[in-house]
Amino acid sequence: MPNGIRSDQAGAQRPPARTGAPNDIAVAGMRQGKIEVSPRAIATIAGRAVSECYGVVGIAARRPRFGAVELLAPENYRRGVDVRFTNDHIAIDVYVVLEHGLRITEIAHNIMENVKFAVERTLGLRVVRINVNVQALRIDGSA
Repeated sequence: MPNGIRSDQAGAQRPPARTGAPNDIAVAGMRQGKIEVSPRAIATIAGRAVSECYGVVGIAARRPRFGAVELLAPENYRRGVDVRFTNDHIAIDVYVVLEHGLRITEIAHNIMENVKFAVERTLGLRVVRINVNVQALRIDGSA
């Protein structure tokens, strides 16, 4: 997985080697295998964390289609979450539709905290930045 995160058995986490050379077994039992986590899997974790936040109507596609914001089904949350790797850190952009009438900054901060907690707890890797992009507000039941 060229854009994933790899962890060796000792727990040190780092981006995968770009060489493509197999690192499955090393001498003296130092490394017996590798673990790779794809950006798609991380996006799924982040998307679930976002959807559980108060005030979030749903995850939106990154780009509106025909001028309309598209709400995504849970199996497509990765289309509304962008994951980037910087050294051994992660930066995440999420695209959301929020409920009108609530404080947007409070909801956005809650999203940031929930995503950071969920991804760091699951991967044990530091999330350095979470950007919340509000694509639309739902007013009276419409998105």
